[in-house]
Amino acid sequence: MDNKTKSSKTKRSSNAHDRLLEVGVDVFGKHGFDAATTRMIAKKAGVNIAAIPYYFNGKEGLYHKVVGYIAGKLESQVKSTLVEIEERAAEGNLNGEEALVLLEKLLEKLINFMVGSPEAPRFARIVLREQLYPSSAYDILFYRIMAPMINAVSKMIATATGAMPSRAVSLCALTLIGQVIVFRVARETTVRALGLKGYSSDETAEIRRVILEQTRSMIEAMSRTG
Repeated sequence: MDNKTKSSKTKRSSNAHDRLLEVGVDVFGKHGFDAATTRMIAKKAGVNIAAIPYYFNGKEGLYHKVVGYIAGKLESQVKSTLVEIEERAAEGNLNGEEALVLLEKLLEKLINFMVGSPEAPRFARIVLREQLYPSSAYDILFYRIMAPMINAVSKMIATATGAMPSRAVSLCALTLIGQVIVFRVARETTVRALGLKGYSSDETAEIRRVILEQTRSMIEAMSRTG
């Protein structure tokens, strides 16, 4: 087999693998893990059904890779800021205003992806299902995305307010993250209640402004009460 033939075969394999992942996001998101079938996914992806056990060791393996794919997409948006927060916190000389700016930076990236990204609706269906009916795949979302986010936000809240890390601080962190997530999981309610087009760039900017204002107000109030 010459190099050209090998390259063509590798490309076809990569395309089949990637198509199954992309289609898996849509099919698992629409039907859920139990109702989705490998035949359904293979047909929509335009590949032989045998490709699923070949690449993913079956339906469950494909589902886990799909969840990992979603986690990776979100991770790619926030990773650099999470690393920056860890590094600045480790230096031990971060002041309150700097911590608040880093917190706003992280939330802004989360807003841009969860609210403003065209990919977000596809991913949200699976993420929401995992919140309501967690499977073994939820560990992927929790340890790759949710836990690092909660940890980073908690650290910045503690630094910005002078509070000691605690359960109360973690609850505040979840509240701040939740104010972003609600605009995705309650999108239809938001669009209808406010007469929005469906999160245009201007509408996303308006949501971002309100969330960041609320965040700063909450941190300032916590700082005053100690």
